[in-house]
Amino acid sequence: MRKFLLAAVMIFSAITARAADKAATVDLLAQRLSDKYIYADEGGKMAAAVRDHLRKGDYDKASTDAEFAELLTAHIQAAHPDKHLSVRFVPNALPDRPRPSPTQGMPAEMRQRMTEFGKYMNFSFEKVERLHGNIMYLKLNGFFEADIAKAAATAAMNLSANGNAMIIDLRDNHGGDPRMVAHLASYLLGDKKIHLSDIYYRADNETNSFWSDPAVPGAHFGADKPVYVLTSGETFSAAEDFTYNLQAIKRITVVGETTGGGAHPIQPFRIDTNLIAVIPVGRSINPITKGDWEGSGVKPDVAIASDKALVKANALALRQVLQNVDPRERSVLEKKLAELEAAL
Repeated sequence: MRKFLLAAVMIFSAITARAADKAATVDLLAQRLSDKYIYADEGGKMAAAVRDHLRKGDYDKASTDAEFAELLTAHIQAAHPDKHLSVRFVPNALPDRPRPSPTQGMPAEMRQRMTEFGKYMNFSFEKVERLHGNIMYLKLNGFFEADIAKAAATAAMNLSANGNAMIIDLRDNHGGDPRMVAHLASYLLGDKKIHLSDIYYRADNETNSFWSDPAVPGAHFGADKPVYVLTSGETFSAAEDFTYNLQAIKRITVVGETTGGGAHPIQPFRIDTNLIAVIPVGRSINPITKGDWEGSGVKPDVAIASDKALVKANALALRQVLQNVDPRERSVLEKKLAELEAAL
């Protein structure tokens, strides 16, 4: 009997301690939402929601940290939908770090880890290919941290620089670093310095501005040759930033589907040993439209199913290239164009 009572006390103590841990986690999450979320009113609404669920005992049924994270995410999304917003299960989560800025790079330890990962992923540059008519095709699956990926971007753009037209495939691109967005865009804008976007951070009352840089290393693609950007419903965040801002200055033609609709830069906050709150702390502002693509996505100039977007953009580019092609190549390219249009 004594052993049974001792075991019962230990179990009760563990449950009580876990409940206290959950309460502390919810309280810290609520504080971070109130203090950091880009819109103060909505941050307060989400904070009140998770505290209310805690009072009702709705988190008692979460037996693992992963289940707890899913519940917290569902509750804050129900209070205010934001595709960038979530709570994630991350074993032994790292402490909070300052948010990135245009001038401040990442800590040395993280830089080393991200560099090794980036090399394995080729810094998200999936393919550079020359198509018929000297049309360059670049498939980019992410905007890797500019601190460590600029050399890869320069190599890709050097290979593309002599093309007569360019297709940039962002259909599988889920975002990344806005500094890399500005860096890659610079190769398409020639020798002019152009204001691309701003990001406003409520908690710091600070605005970071992003401009193209005429002095990027390597060869510019140029400001006048046609560029097509392929999109899908999976195109998200920084990939939308690239597309939206270049579309606003009429530098590109967007081909494909309306994008995912996430315009709020994030910052991770540790709210428990194994839980990270990913909170949107800023909002993007385009200098021309004065708005962004949050919730609505970027609308294509040429709407077509994403699986046909490459063929469509290739046909559009080839038709443009044919205007100035060497007569000896014309029949070959006209045949290729007919094949593309037949495939559509």
